[in-house]
Amino acid sequence: MRKELGAALAEGLERGSGPGGVAYIGDRDTTFFHGVCGLRQREPQEEPAEKDTLYDLASLTKVLATTTAVLLLRDDGAVDLNEPVAAHVPLPGLSRFTTRHLLTHTAGLPSGMPLYAHATTLDEMLQRISEAALENEPGTARRYSDAGFIILGKLVELAGRDSLDGFCRRRVFGPLGMSHTAFRPPAEWVGRCAATERCPWRGRIMVGEVHDENAYAIGGVAGHAGLFSTAKDLARFCRALLRGEIVCEPTLREMTQLNQVPRYPWQGLGWLVDPWGTGETGFLPSRTAFGHAGWTGTSVWLDRETGLFAILLSNTCHPSRSNRDNGALRRAFYGGVASAFYPQTTATHVGLDRLVLDQFEPVHARRIGLLTNHAALDQFGRHILETLRLGADVTPEFLYSPEHGIRGSIEAGAAVASERGPVPVVSLYGDHHEPPRDQLERIDLFVIDLPDIGSRYYTYMATMRRCLAACGRAGKPVLVLDRPNPIGGTILEGPIASNTSSLVCCAPIPVRHGMTMGELALLFRERVIPPPRPRLAIAQLDNWNPERLFDECALPWMPPSPNIPTPETALLYVGMCLLEGTNLNEGRGTDTPFYLAGAPWLDPEAVLNRFRNEDAPGCTLEPCKYTPHAIPGKAPAPRYRDVPCQGIRLSVKTRRSVRAFRTAVAMLIAIRRAHPEAFEFRPFFDTLAGSTDLRTRIEQGASARSIVRESERSLPVFDTSRPRLYGT
Repeated sequence: MRKELGAALAEGLERGSGPGGVAYIGDRDTTFFHGVCGLRQREPQEEPAEKDTLYDLASLTKVLATTTAVLLLRDDGAVDLNEPVAAHVPLPGLSRFTTRHLLTHTAGLPSGMPLYAHATTLDEMLQRISEAALENEPGTARRYSDAGFIILGKLVELAGRDSLDGFCRRRVFGPLGMSHTAFRPPAEWVGRCAATERCPWRGRIMVGEVHDENAYAIGGVAGHAGLFSTAKDLARFCRALLRGEIVCEPTLREMTQLNQVPRYPWQGLGWLVDPWGTGETGFLPSRTAFGHAGWTGTSVWLDRETGLFAILLSNTCHPSRSNRDNGALRRAFYGGVASAFYPQTTATHVGLDRLVLDQFEPVHARRIGLLTNHAALDQFGRHILETLRLGADVTPEFLYSPEHGIRGSIEAGAAVASERGPVPVVSLYGDHHEPPRDQLERIDLFVIDLPDIGSRYYTYMATMRRCLAACGRAGKPVLVLDRPNPIGGTILEGPIASNTSSLVCCAPIPVRHGMTMGELALLFRERVIPPPRPRLAIAQLDNWNPERLFDECALPWMPPSPNIPTPETALLYVGMCLLEGTNLNEGRGTDTPFYLAGAPWLDPEAVLNRFRNEDAPGCTLEPCKYTPHAIPGKAPAPRYRDVPCQGIRLSVKTRRSVRAFRTAVAMLIAIRRAHPEAFEFRPFFDTLAGSTDLRTRIEQGASARSIVRESERSLPVFDTSRPRLYGT
């Protein structure tokens, strides 16, 4: 592991153009890695980075010092987070927002304020901040601001009756033994400090002096920047924080709670939470991760659940900021940490979450049509219509629904009626199969947010295809809010369809196609839809690996249709849906659709005696008895309704090994051989299969192994040519 983590550090520094850096990875009790790479200084002469090199932490000051101090004062009873800041810092303009607003960057203060150009004391800066116009009403939007933490530094001084550096040294750094952590490093430390930028107006490369201009102008001690430290000292802090030795456990939970700011739910008290792996600040792939980053190239991330922490200290701004890439540095390094410590899990953000992250900019002030249903949830379980209300100027002109309706409550195959209301709901599985042209003329953007289940039979992709074509003809751009393929993106199964004229087979793709809806939209646009084609944008997933199954993504599951109650059902649907093209019951009318194959005439033992266990990887098969019943909204008229059936029940043992198409084909072959007179194919079977080939090969007596092998011959070419947005 040490070798891999060292390689991740080196790769990150190369990608980020950093001269060098130090990394420390551990948990509450153990050190897994403490490594160093490269230089702490390139100019005027090269100096190697060492494990005890001190780095200018930049904005890590906000969380390590200022946030910690404010919360200690809150727990002491000296500060109320919900009262106006002016209660502690008596300037009129500071009565407009609370301490909580400052900690969560929701006070409305400007993002960047070059106060150093006009002020040389903290009080002068505070006066200018208090007079500044707010860019939004406090509490309504998150806008990252140094100015807010400059105010908080003064609040700590006044409420704590000590300077900011004195308070932090007395209450935090000293008790933890962080002997190489300080504002304004003493002269004897400067020789171990990493250099930062060559500053034109200061006329030198900054070494042992704070780089941040505002902090420098007021003497190097500020609530937003100015702290210096080593990786080892920061590890002491991380361990103590995770153990509840700095703030108490309830305060730690409050500090790192998700959704404190509905329009930016990844902002905690000071700290960022549930990070975005595609972002600039670093990440651990966990909903309970929290951390922060500094402009100079520093970052730290902790996981409250696992106790893991990762520290990355670098000085990418040395000798110049011009060629650095902090995002690339952190993505490479923390990606290596994630691979080592989170091999089977992630914390995925869906396209709808990205819309929130982007402050609804793609749909801002635009009239939209929205194709969606009840299962379009963000990571917090909020429906897309609820989420869109957070963007005050976003209101759909029309809602469009696929099969099963906008609420997902209509049984399979049933026509869905449109609905009138303040926002009309137009069914695309009834009188209309695509948005009417006159409605498209009244919108600026067509948005698609539909959960798919990874099988070609599922009609939602066909509805999306028709919408894309209609938008192309109408000249309307399309935005797809992407979602994970719940059965993963690496395994392909089944033949590539040649007859693609049906809603259950609308594209020349395999049965298990391995694509997200965003990738399918790209494929449709590039290969399926005739000109004119629409302009297409994809709000991509974050922290999703195509190897992940749905329950490894830390997302809420909502059944996308009545008979897909679980992600595991979606896995079996890949093969068991074929039974709908026969005279077998596939489990509709029971609590376990697509786990069963049965009929009144079926002899389970005779079938299983003809079935090879190796044709059911990841599953076991056993005989059973059941009776399908009408279930309103799910299966009002299942095959063999109220007739006792004998059948075969599938149980999934190892989901990653399941190959449901192979299992279903083998099952059909065994049933046909055991019951040559009773078993029947129906015309719908060829529609589902995408051609007559599968039925013909079964009727010719081919084995499941040979049929699967034949279907797999064309998959490598398809796999290498299909659109890929993830895991490349």
